[in-house]
Amino acid sequence: MRERMHYNPKTNILEMDLSHLAIESSHQINEIKDSLDEIVAPLNQKVYVLVNYEGFQVEDELKSHYSHVIREMYRKYFKGQVRYSRSALARVTFKTTSLENGIEGNTFPNREKALEAIAQMKGKKKIEEDM
Repeated sequence: MRERMHYNPKTNILEMDLSHLAIESSHQINEIKDSLDEIVAPLNQKVYVLVNYEGFQVEDELKSHYSHVIREMYRKYFKGQVRYSRSALARVTFKTTSLENGIEGNTFPNREKALEAIAQMKGKKKIEEDM
């Protein structure tokens, strides 16, 4: 899971590429948590998180566990989180689930719109100029 995550210290953005990932076991969810702990804990600061959820799936019996872990990581490490997926259904599902869990429901149709949302969170016009 670690290879799907990249932190840019210049922008303070952690990118998570969960595209086309099928969560079929608790072990995979724990790998996501462990990877976030490994990357973000040593920074001693919260980060902005940009997640690619294109084609992402979670088995029904694991959705609650996944939501719990993401909520925990959000409160511990995230300044803000934005997600993107071309699938309108996925965007609505993530937005609804996020709001039910007390997390920002920021979900966008593409990476560019998601980066614009992070820029707004940071009070900037664009993120790319920092990358």
